[in-house]
Amino acid sequence: MNRLAKVVISNGKRFLIQIALWGVTVGMASSQQTPPQTPPKDHAQHSTELPPGAGRDTVVRVCGKCHSPNILVANPRDRQGWEDTITKMYGLGAVATDEDFTEILEYLAKNVSQPPTAPSMAKVAVNKATAAEMETSLELWVKDAEAVVSYRTKNGDFKSLEDLKKIPELDVKKLDEKKDRITF
Repeated sequence: MNRLAKVVISNGKRFLIQIALWGVTVGMASSQQTPPQTPPKDHAQHSTELPPGAGRDTVVRVCGKCHSPNILVANPRDRQGWEDTITKMYGLGAVATDEDFTEILEYLAKNVSQPPTAPSMAKVAVNKATAAEMETSLELWVKDAEAVVSYRTKNGDFKSLEDLKKIPELDVKKLDEKKDRITF
């Protein structure tokens, strides 16, 4: 079984739901999408911010199609965090071989990593944050972050964590883990 298949299985049901949602999103957006563009000519100079190491060129080649490598350096994760991010990017359409994804994971885990116990202290104002901000800052799945924004739009601002827990299908356990970083 290849590395990516193990990642998919380790995330279980939650990932399968995201794949289903991704399929719908891709289907709706495919007629509007333009082919991937070549990174700007100055893209190579930005890659110097990534630390040297085996796999760096693969990261720039694969991830650089959509992201500046600066975003990777600015958002370090532990190994599991990078594995989750790679799985998510694959679900969003990242194209590479299993060997490339494995090489990217090994490089990022070794060179752009934070200890698993080092929590980010950035506070997130859930009454003002966009879905993308909540997804990144609170490490929520796309569907969860969008559910928060949708619920907030329909029902008004949240006053407490208990208000957030009223959102159907929201991963309440993840909210409890991040409660110290949530503001209203």
